[in-house]
Amino acid sequence: MRIKKIQAKNFRQALALVKKELGADAVILSSEDKKGSRPYVEVTAAIDYDLETDNSGSYSPATVSSAGISSKSEFAELKKEIKSLMECIETMRSSGFELRLPEERKKMFNFLRERSIKDEFALKLAAKAEDTDDLEALISKEINFLPPFRSKSPGEEKVSFNGGKRIAMLIGPTGVGKTTTIAKLASKAIKEGRKVGMISIDSYKIGAAEQIRIYARMIGIPLDIVSNVESLEESIKKFYDRDIVLIDTSGRNPEDREYIKGLKDIYSTGLPIETQLLLSTSSDCDFLMSTHEYYRSLPIDYIAFTKTDEAVKLGSIYNLCRLYQKPVAYITTGQRVPGNIEFADSRRLTNLILRTGSA
Repeated sequence: MRIKKIQAKNFRQALALVKKELGADAVILSSEDKKGSRPYVEVTAAIDYDLETDNSGSYSPATVSSAGISSKSEFAELKKEIKSLMECIETMRSSGFELRLPEERKKMFNFLRERSIKDEFALKLAAKAEDTDDLEALISKEINFLPPFRSKSPGEEKVSFNGGKRIAMLIGPTGVGKTTTIAKLASKAIKEGRKVGMISIDSYKIGAAEQIRIYARMIGIPLDIVSNVESLEESIKKFYDRDIVLIDTSGRNPEDREYIKGLKDIYSTGLPIETQLLLSTSSDCDFLMSTHEYYRSLPIDYIAFTKTDEAVKLGSIYNLCRLYQKPVAYITTGQRVPGNIEFADSRRLTNLILRTGSA
């Protein structure tokens, strides 16, 4: 653990010095404007250094020596002390200790928190912005919008299906609206003059097959329902004449390891699948953040946000864009099929994030 006070002419310079001296993972404990004939900002920051182990899992001699520790028991005790200190820091942060910021930045920080933007992201935005007018530009730069099924230059995209045709699979937790979104995407593609086929490998949820059958009949496109990876490969071959093949998957809790393994089995076939991860903005923000731990092991190409019409706050869009570092494909704004899907650019998404209320 290293705690350091940094003094600089302004808050931005102080944060730059913190990053330079302690690294990007430093925790801001406090910030205070110092008055006087030569005013300055004083920032207190801390960094936790993880004690290294060798490949066998035992403690490395260099680490033990540099810490001045003579036994494994003392080493374990030091680790325990460090953990306790970090928990103390987190307690201080959660109680508002780090909010001793310059008044204008404190207002921006609170403004962002009120919109459900994660504290650490809100703090960094408040540190960069000169005023609230800057926030929109900063957030917009950090959200990459890229609509799916766009035309790409040769060599830019994954291996194409049947000479440039596309396979897209929608994944995500239970209740995000994958089947409805499949229907929305299919309707839009047909309107643009493309030939579409749908495949469902959702054999987990009762009634799911019937729902997608209804959509397929309503839209007027072929549907194949499969139960395993081998059948999926055969099904894709049937749609050789389609421009786009949309694959619906079962909705499961991402903590279910068998669910994630089943998805990985699909990728192991080598099929040129474009993956869209759907996340519901009406879900609990903590749950959405935790999903990142499970889905990040999959080759996700896009993220998409559903049920924006049901969400009170949309800061989770920014949080998840920062976590996944993937382009946003689209948002959905209701249950109507066709319709209620929006291929929003980064400025539109930023406006939704910063305003209070639903889309």
